[in-house]
Amino acid sequence: MKKNQTNKNYKLQIGGNIRKWRNLKGIKQKELATSLELSEAAISNIENNLTDITLSQLEDISLGLDVPVEKLFIDPEVNVVLPKNAMKITRKQPEPQPDADLVKAVITSIQKKDEQLHTIMQNVLHTMTSLVSKQVLSTDASRR
Repeated sequence: MKKNQTNKNYKLQIGGNIRKWRNLKGIKQKELATSLELSEAAISNIENNLTDITLSQLEDISLGLDVPVEKLFIDPEVNVVLPKNAMKITRKQPEPQPDADLVKAVITSIQKKDEQLHTIMQNVLHTMTSLVSKQVLSTDASRR
């Protein structure tokens, strides 16, 4: 399987799983968005896999839904147990474990994004420092 296919499959599972967990908890997109201080469109984009999700967003969503982070990797409908008074009685299936390769791919992707962000922030700080230094030199020169 190609690497891009693995990442695409993973994104489909995470976004869809977040939506399913949110619906199972009876939480509206707007409510989740408000609790996470995100726009409703941002939640929709995450659930529809239109945007990449960061580790901190995943943790925040986990808290907002009151679902452990690792469960967001698993389809919640796989473990649905019917109430005792339901017409059909099912056995609880063993909880599926997330694919280790997928989890590693996600972690690697998040680490790369964090490194990119770190580099960007260093460049911004360097630029700002240079601008401030030039401003100080310019101010000192004009005082003389």
